[in-house]
Amino acid sequence: MADNDAARVQIDYESGEKVYLQIARIIRDRIINGELPVGAQIPSGNQMKQEWGVNRLTGAMAVEELRKAGLVVTRPGVGTFVAATPTLQVVVMRPGDRVVSRMPTEQERLRLGTGYLTPVLVVTRSGGCVEQYNAAVTVCQSQR
Repeated sequence: MADNDAARVQIDYESGEKVYLQIARIIRDRIINGELPVGAQIPSGNQMKQEWGVNRLTGAMAVEELRKAGLVVTRPGVGTFVAATPTLQVVVMRPGDRVVSRMPTEQERLRLGTGYLTPVLVVTRSGGCVEQYNAAVTVCQSQR
């Protein structure tokens, strides 16, 4: 996929997911994949309107979600900038392990730093141990 194609992610109005959460997820993904490194300015309200056809309030709500997750900071009159890049973690899955995705409880959200837009991955090991991970920055890898 070309960089220009990646920048043209569309909003799915039929998905049931709120538009501002979709925009926050798209920007978060750009931060995680390095397209928007620490210090980079995220799209302004006008740029969000151009790219996704949303109004300023929707853009502001997306920025607020990113701020709650600790990913961006806003400098009044200047813009909003990437403050942190989450570290991608790999969870090795062994035979008999199971993984499910669900929305986090309030405690999990705070502990894992998921914000309100990111599910948790719940890994149940074959021995019964249960682990939770932030789904935005976790990859499950099977081990043979």
